[in-house]
Amino acid sequence: MLRWLHDIFLVWKREFWLSFHDEGVIIFFLVLCLVYPILYALIYNPETAHNVAVVVVDDDRSADSRQFARALDATSEVCVTQYVASMDEARQLMCEKKCYGVIHFDKGFGRKIHHGEQAHVEAYCDMGVMIRYKQILSAVTNVQMEMNAQMQHRLLDIVPVSVSSGSLESKQVALGNTGMGLASAVLPAIFILVLQQSMLLGICMLHGGSRERRLHNRGVDPLEIPAGVGASILGKSLCYWMIYIIPTVYTLLLAPKFFDFPQVGNPRAILAMALPFLLASSFMGQAMKVFANDRESTFIALVFTSVIFVFLSGISWPRCSMSPFWLVVGNFIPSTWAVNAYIQMQSGGATLSQQSSAYMMLWVLTGLMFILAYIVERFLCRKRYRRMRHYAKRDPMALIREEYRRQAIDVLPDRINALDMGEPVADEE
Repeated sequence: MLRWLHDIFLVWKREFWLSFHDEGVIIFFLVLCLVYPILYALIYNPETAHNVAVVVVDDDRSADSRQFARALDATSEVCVTQYVASMDEARQLMCEKKCYGVIHFDKGFGRKIHHGEQAHVEAYCDMGVMIRYKQILSAVTNVQMEMNAQMQHRLLDIVPVSVSSGSLESKQVALGNTGMGLASAVLPAIFILVLQQSMLLGICMLHGGSRERRLHNRGVDPLEIPAGVGASILGKSLCYWMIYIIPTVYTLLLAPKFFDFPQVGNPRAILAMALPFLLASSFMGQAMKVFANDRESTFIALVFTSVIFVFLSGISWPRCSMSPFWLVVGNFIPSTWAVNAYIQMQSGGATLSQQSSAYMMLWVLTGLMFILAYIVERFLCRKRYRRMRHYAKRDPMALIREEYRRQAIDVLPDRINALDMGEPVADEE
C-alpha cells in the first residue's frame, strides 16, 4: 500500500511538472478558463434589448388593431417606427435593416374580436440576433394577454369597462433570472462546459506529447513514471483536480459577480458539487485520450464535442423532449448533470440536498469514468506502448517511418539515415 501511494505521489509530481512546462497545456488549463467567461459575457452584453424597431402592416384598419399597435409601442421592448401599406414594403425595410420585426393584422381582425371569434396577430422577427426575437415575442405576448383580459371583462360584464383593466392583472414574474437576460440564462451552462472541455483538451494534449516522445525514443517516454495503471490514473487525476481549484472558483463564483448574473446559491454547495464533476471530467479525459495520436489531433477529436455537450445539457432544448437515445448519451456526460445542478443552485437558490439526484449521478459517473479510463489505459494504451517498443527494437526508425507514412510525408533515404545517426538535417522543400 505504501508503495502504491508513493507511486501516486510520483505520478502526481511528474504530471504537475509536465502541465506547467507545456505552453499549450497552460493555455487550456488556465488561460482558457480565465478568458472565456469574460469573452462570452462581453459578447452577450447587454443581456436585453430595448426599443427594438418594428413596423406595422394593418390590413384591418380598425380601432382594435390601432389599440394593439399603440399598446405595443408603449412597451419598453419594442418601438413602432412606422406603418407600411404592404408586406412587400415591410420585407424591404427588414432587408435594409431599418426594422427587425413586422406586426401584421389580417383583414377582419376587429370584426372577429367583437363576434367572439379567434383573431390572429402575425409577428415576423429577424432571427439574426436572438435577443431581438425574444423582445419582440415577449412584447406581443404581453400586449395580447392584456387585451384578452380586457375583452373578457367587457363580454362578461363583471365590472364597468372603465375599471375592468384593474380587476384581473396579467403580470409576468421571472424566477431566478429576474432580469430575463439571455446571458444569465445561457452562460451558467457555458461556464461548466468551459471547465470540462478545457480539462479534456489539456489531458489529451499531454497524452499527445507523451506519444511524440515515444516516437523519438524508440517507444519509451523518458518522462513517464513506471507505476501501475490505477496509481497512474489516480495520480494524474489528483494533479488535474488540484490545478482546477482556482479556475473553478474563478469561473463558477467570481465571474458571475463581474457581470451581475444570478448568484443566490451557497458557495460551499457549489464547490461541493464541483468536486465529483472535476473528478469525473478528469477520468473522462483519460478515457478519451486514446483518440489523440498527437498534440494537433486533440483539436480534431474533441473540439467539435463542445456543441454536442451544450445541446445534451438541455439549455437549448429540454431534455424531456429528447429521444431516448440522446437522453441516455447525455446521462453519461458529467457536464449534463453539473449544468442543471449549477443553474438550480446559482439562479434558483437550491440547496445541495435538493439537487441530490444530480450530485449522486456525478459520483456514479466518477466511478464509471474511472473504470473506463482503467480499461483504456491497460488494454489499449499500454498495449500500444508495448507494440511500439517491439517495433522499435526490430527497427530503430520504424516508428518515425510509420509516423511519416501516416501523415503522408515523403522522406528521402538519406534523411532517414541521418535521423537514425542523430545528425541535423535541413528541412525539405
